[in-house]
Amino acid sequence: MKRTQAQRSAGTRAKVLEATVQCLVERGYAETTTAEVLARADVPRGTLLHHFPTKVDLLVGAVHHVAGRRVESLTAELAAIPPEADRLDALIDIIWRHFSSPLFWAALELWNACRTDTELRAALLPVEKEIFTVLHDRARDLLSESSPGDPRVPTVVEFSYEVLTGLAMTGIVSGDLGRRELLIRRWKRAAAILLGHRDPSTLVERARSKES
Repeated sequence: MKRTQAQRSAGTRAKVLEATVQCLVERGYAETTTAEVLARADVPRGTLLHHFPTKVDLLVGAVHHVAGRRVESLTAELAAIPPEADRLDALIDIIWRHFSSPLFWAALELWNACRTDTELRAALLPVEKEIFTVLHDRARDLLSESSPGDPRVPTVVEFSYEVLTGLAMTGIVSGDLGRRELLIRRWKRAAAILLGHRDPSTLVERARSKES
């Protein structure tokens, strides 16, 4: 069927926003220019300016686009967890994949830019507040399946996001994959201990034993 004008317009807008996200990931915020996005999206300049009259409009659009994609991605992964899987381990693995994905790197570029760009920050803060509320709610719902009413669940969820966000960011400069894997395994143990699912003495492995 022939697409309507509204559908064509929405498709063009999405194409431009995808090009913006790719540019943020591959070139960084400073080099995400209108000219670079135009080249990647392969649309006329007038078309881009119709949807996004200024660079700030383009980046605000990217903020919303990235936020929606992040929620969709994490929600789909949580829904696909097998019934027999350990909910806590699966959640931490999914959050880590989320913070290792191109969508997160695009968001990180925007976070960094909004430190000095007040207009971008004003657009970004309410969107990030909303997305983190949704992501935390999804995670709490998942863990509550096996720990209904447990008051420790919200704290474990919040710690998980904060720990893994920090780990992703320090990994930019450390590049030590082995160390990151070790810390993720230890956080899984620590989170299980906080929820009362594991003996505290198992947090750190014995000298001759392997990580599990």
